[in-house]
Amino acid sequence: MIENPDFSIEAYAENPLDLFSTSASLALVLRGFLRCEYGAPFFAFSRGGSRYGVVQGCCNHWNCVRCGRMVAAQHYGRIVEGARQIATEHELYFITVTCRGLELSPDEAKSGYLSWTHRLLRTMQQRHTRHGGEWFYAQVTELQRRGHPHSHILTTFCPDDLVEGAKESWRTLPDGSRIAQYDDALRSDWLQEMVQKAGLGEQYDISKVRTVEAAARYVAKYMFKDSQFGAHFPKGWKRARYSNSWPKLAKQKTDAFVLLSREDWAHLARVAVVVDATIGDAYESAEYFLKGSDVILHERIEEK
Repeated sequence: MIENPDFSIEAYAENPLDLFSTSASLALVLRGFLRCEYGAPFFAFSRGGSRYGVVQGCCNHWNCVRCGRMVAAQHYGRIVEGARQIATEHELYFITVTCRGLELSPDEAKSGYLSWTHRLLRTMQQRHTRHGGEWFYAQVTELQRRGHPHSHILTTFCPDDLVEGAKESWRTLPDGSRIAQYDDALRSDWLQEMVQKAGLGEQYDISKVRTVEAAARYVAKYMFKDSQFGAHFPKGWKRARYSNSWPKLAKQKTDAFVLLSREDWAHLARVAVVVDATIGDAYESAEYFLKGSDVILHERIEEK
């Protein structure tokens, strides 16, 4: 359920240490003192002149305490920046869908969910392109408390029969009893039918994006929920999915070089006068391989 489609971004703008930055470079190391659980290689990069930094790369595993957040930040940046670009020429819609639940165990739900959402997205794409629309989508999937998947989708798709209507929800009173209430919402008989035919639950939400920045960040922030990080997802699980047309983040130019061999470290010792290494494996390796050289080694707790 969309609790706040007008999610405010003021909190992000006012935070000087915005960990949800749309810049991939700022997400290179979210916490320098954490260690990669899969032994990602180290890199050296110029900080200007003869001063270099040494940092551990990203292993790209979601269940790595350190690198999982870096992967999430990359997806966060791609979703927000992509939505900005798409919204200059297209209207965007925000759709949420969830897995049916009572008759399925969490494992059964997770094993079938990707194919069910793929079926729904393919149906939406066919209907959209048949009418001449340009197809874009970004989907973030999380696990609910009950263990079943739930997705948030930004897309250019809009059902032809979308109308103002009402959605039933239930509210629990202090005495434990429950009463039905009806909230204003956009409804589509076609989308309702397709969601269920795809194999998903009957619940869905759809709203027109009024503020691109807010909606994109609202979807993307689900990348950082605690439930995203861990080994409890099936192999090949897609926490974030995109249409082929969704813009990718621009690759940034860098003079960084990998530190895999003793010769790589020897090269760093020849070109650097001062080396700043993040605390953890990066600092310990730099201390070992640069021992005996004239390089001045400094500890850095965190890269920003």
